[in-house]
Amino acid sequence: MRFLTLIFGTMGSGKTAELLRVIGKLQENNSRLPIGSKLKFMVFKPVIETRSGKTTIVSRNGQRFDDVIAVGNLRELALEISKNAPDVIIIDECQFFETGVGNDPWHFTELIRELLTAGKRVILCGLIQNCYGGKFEILSSLCPEANEILNPHTTCSCGQIASHTQRLQNGYPTPITDPVFLVDDSSNHDLGYSYEPRCNDCWEVPEKPHPNLVIFRNALEKIRDLKP
Repeated sequence: MRFLTLIFGTMGSGKTAELLRVIGKLQENNSRLPIGSKLKFMVFKPVIETRSGKTTIVSRNGQRFDDVIAVGNLRELALEISKNAPDVIIIDECQFFETGVGNDPWHFTELIRELLTAGKRVILCGLIQNCYGGKFEILSSLCPEANEILNPHTTCSCGQIASHTQRLQNGYPTPITDPVFLVDDSSNHDLGYSYEPRCNDCWEVPEKPHPNLVIFRNALEKIRDLKP
């Protein structure tokens, strides 16, 4: 049953909706099978991803799946898989397994290859490229080994096909000197961060923050300093 599916696209491209469609298909197929023939599948995501709740995956169009296991690092992921022995392993927001203690892309891809060698079906979803144009190693390195690649697209505000994710703060593109990893959650939304899909022509990678962004960030620092 060895089969590797990769799902990737820009922010807002519909990759989570595509992942939920695949999960729904698994559930539908299982409903037709006798109990002993049903495929056991498990859905994982990194605990750092909190936009949709700790045990939930939610697409931007409102679809959801509520039986997700959040793991802190690759060791926890491997232990859960070993303990439960699922036939199908589904992992969302894979790029976050490249950062933090106990995570790195090489060990992630080695785990996936071990699962495939053991005859598992693996479905991975996430970003293949960061907001500054660099690649995330996890999905990009596994492309040659994938049996299926699903790459949903959306459009830029100008109407062209979006091929990049643009990170903004207070409406201004963040500079390349900013950290690559930033969780798309409410705490960072409060700091003015947002993302939007952009085409090649509209995508920007400034070397320095816009002067108005500097003023905004300085104001945030003053607010932090005033807090007890």
